[in-house]
Amino acid sequence: MSVTIRVCQFMELTVNNTNNDRTTEYLFQNYFLNTTFTTSFEGVSKTYKFAPFQVQGTVSSLSGDNDQIQILFPSNAVAVNLVEAGQGNRQSFLKLFTRYVNENGALLDGGPNEFYMGLGATFNEETIELRFSTSLDSAASNFPARTLSQKNVGILPLESQVSLR
Repeated sequence: MSVTIRVCQFMELTVNNTNNDRTTEYLFQNYFLNTTFTTSFEGVSKTYKFAPFQVQGTVSSLSGDNDQIQILFPSNAVAVNLVEAGQGNRQSFLKLFTRYVNENGALLDGGPNEFYMGLGATFNEETIELRFSTSLDSAASNFPARTLSQKNVGILPLESQVSLR
């Protein structure tokens, strides 16, 4: 028996171009080939165009280590425009929604919603890499909402050693 895992990622890239005081939003998805896909995240319905991108790095971390992610595009005019519009990807903000797709092509509920800030970009003849980071990666949407108390961590120490049980 073979199991197929289908994952679609939706990216909302907001670019602040300080040269002309303009904000542009780019909406892409990487699963539904050569088509647009309309769906709702955060209660707003938007249409995402297909773009061949890949996300690498730590997409979600509960350790609070502020990891970076990279979004890789083939070197084409669309990706070059993204880099130029965001001044080398330093003036951008990324929302990344990851969802599973069932065998009928429908999106399944749930999945991480991640938020990142642009760090920069690199490119060569074949690949354009947009780099992102966040200071909020340990506070993802699925992070447990609990308060530190003597009941769940024991007697609170005076130094930085806390034992979560």
